[in-house]
Amino acid sequence: MFIIIVGGGKVGLYLVKHFMEQGHRVLLVEEDWEKVKEVRKKYGIEVVWGNGTEETVLEEAGIEDCDALVAVTEDDQDNLVICQLAERKYNIAKTYTRVNTPGNEKLFSWLGVNVAVSSASILAAMVEDDLSFNDFRNLLIKDQDNLKLIRMTVKGNSPSINKKIKDIKLPTEAVLVAILRGDNSLVPRGNTRLAENDVILALTRPELEEEMKKAFNG
Repeated sequence: MFIIIVGGGKVGLYLVKHFMEQGHRVLLVEEDWEKVKEVRKKYGIEVVWGNGTEETVLEEAGIEDCDALVAVTEDDQDNLVICQLAERKYNIAKTYTRVNTPGNEKLFSWLGVNVAVSSASILAAMVEDDLSFNDFRNLLIKDQDNLKLIRMTVKGNSPSINKKIKDIKLPTEAVLVAILRGDNSLVPRGNTRLAENDVILALTRPELEEEMKKAFNG
């Protein structure tokens, strides 16, 4: 996959390294010349020097051919402009951003940005998950080898549909983080009932992954 990352800060460089390790083609857009030279030397990847909010810079980066664009500058407004340009002018279906101000997440989603999250590791995994269209994929948590954030989709034939979470037998060492239902994000509670196509994010130990699958999809 060809992924363009705009912003070479800590999050951007984490994503560069992660996607390179996964075998994706990665290009970075960065307006700090010193950082451009540093990244080229350290990672040996393509780096375009310039402001990612400018169409000429995005075109130089090859935006017409990319599979996904990730905007992780330190400015929420710039990130929004970049994602909207990618979607509306260049028809990029998958745009992602890190939201620096938590209150902006709903605004970004309402304005058409597909994903707006603050965690670099979760952002990386969400990009790969959407690109590969897997219903169930590991979301790695950096520096936490004893935990996994996993993503499950409740299938149409699942016995958990319409069940309350408190009535589903889950592993003791598992915590539900969120339920994504359409355009809404729900906080899982005991009385929350599951619906078909709900996407469940949960923290658990790696060895309990199969047990979690069975709990929700039989």
